[in-house]
Amino acid sequence: MRDKAGLLLPIFIITVAEAFYFDGSAESCLGLHALNIFVCILLPIWSDKRMLLYQSFALVSLLRVLNIGMPVFFTETLLWMPFVYGPIIVAGYIVWRQTVADAGKLQWRNLLRFLNGHGLRPDVKWKWEYLLVAIIFGYLVANLEYFVLGNTALVKDLGPLDLGKLFLVMVVFVGFGEELIFRGLLQSSVEKEHGKYVAIIVSALMFSIMHSGYQNAPYLLFVFGVGLALAYAYERTGSLGLVALMHGILNFFLFSFLPFGYGLLP
Repeated sequence: MRDKAGLLLPIFIITVAEAFYFDGSAESCLGLHALNIFVCILLPIWSDKRMLLYQSFALVSLLRVLNIGMPVFFTETLLWMPFVYGPIIVAGYIVWRQTVADAGKLQWRNLLRFLNGHGLRPDVKWKWEYLLVAIIFGYLVANLEYFVLGNTALVKDLGPLDLGKLFLVMVVFVGFGEELIFRGLLQSSVEKEHGKYVAIIVSALMFSIMHSGYQNAPYLLFVFGVGLALAYAYERTGSLGLVALMHGILNFFLFSFLPFGYGLLP
């Protein structure tokens, strides 16, 4: 009973916070996310074995705090995103180093292991066919998401400079940053205590809820489905790099080619 309560409490606080954000109350949302971070700091006092679980939920709240509270240094949205996701990735790296016994020093080899989620899942190996899977998944799901939401482009044109900049931000910062939290850390920590099926549902649910800023209920259901697909891919392969690419390439197509008319759907 205590284990379930320890899992449900941060989920409840985050859900209520995002309900306020969905309703347009950013101030109430920030207050509740700050409360969740505080709760996640206190809870390990009674159960230090669940440290990773609470750190993961705290990072979910930190993502929203940065998203709302980060000053806008650039009028271009694309240039602002690294300031939100950069700190999340750094915080996630610190949590990863604390969790993985053989994380090693800050070197290129160990950074590559971090990018693929080494130590969070057993026997993680990168396969180059994952790249093809990510491209196919990203393009097909981006078409569906564009049909549901109808996003505007984040680039002025489809020139190589703008596309390169968009790809870098969406894959390295947004895709990897969010997958590190929702799949690499949260899903892995929930699975250790509650099994893979609960972990898949929790990671997909949190992923969906954290898109409440779009204020579109059907879109949240769609994102939950995407979250389930990403969580399943992570469960099957254990590769954080794969799901980061799937997510990042999806966003890349969604904010570039599709708004310019290069989609499968009318």
